[in-house]
Amino acid sequence: MINKYELNARIYPIIITLLPVLIIGIYFSIDYQNIYSALGGIGLITLLSFVFGQLGRDKGKRAEKKLWKEWGGAPTTQILRLTDDVLDTHTTKKAHQTLNERTNIGLANMVDIEASDESQADEIYEAWCNYLRKETRDTSKYKLLFQENISYGFRRNLWGIKHIGLILVAISMIIITLHSYLNHQLLETTNYSLWVSGILLIVLLLFWLIVVTKDWIKIVAFAYAERLIEAID
Repeated sequence: MINKYELNARIYPIIITLLPVLIIGIYFSIDYQNIYSALGGIGLITLLSFVFGQLGRDKGKRAEKKLWKEWGGAPTTQILRLTDDVLDTHTTKKAHQTLNERTNIGLANMVDIEASDESQADEIYEAWCNYLRKETRDTSKYKLLFQENISYGFRRNLWGIKHIGLILVAISMIIITLHSYLNHQLLETTNYSLWVSGILLIVLLLFWLIVVTKDWIKIVAFAYAERLIEAID
């Protein structure tokens, strides 16, 4: 059974990536409903959903490490640094004191450690965040945090397979354009399947190029980090 996170953060990015295949079907008027029914009858849809979902997750996780390196560390770690300005100083110090008391890791005042050895301080902050994640696994109680986690997973995984999406869009454009050219239909104004397919592919191309960016992920990444810290109370 696919849970909400699996569906929204892992399966949907793969479906969006494979949209060019559906658009080719629109152009050639392929009856996908019959194909879907046939595959579903032998359980392949569930299997493919799981496999593609894992692909999206793996690609997203690898992309995540690169993003965090560019950003200067994991957002949940950065937000706990005393030198970070996402949270005000009083909120940060209060979070430090509470997490230190609950985990017996680090110090309530991390000023000296952070100043002398930032990597050591980050290890402590990461341990604190791991503690918070374990304490906030009740998705019914921490709904907003769970929703931010889904949004982050969705965008991260889309970014991880962005190159695949762009390749599929390009291949689909070439196939449709070449078919129309060979059949002398490229410039026909009544070739509605060509125009509809072309417009859909252009919209999809713009989505990958303009929407799916590092900044698009960063917004929800830090939103999740803020919700996680808020969960302390």
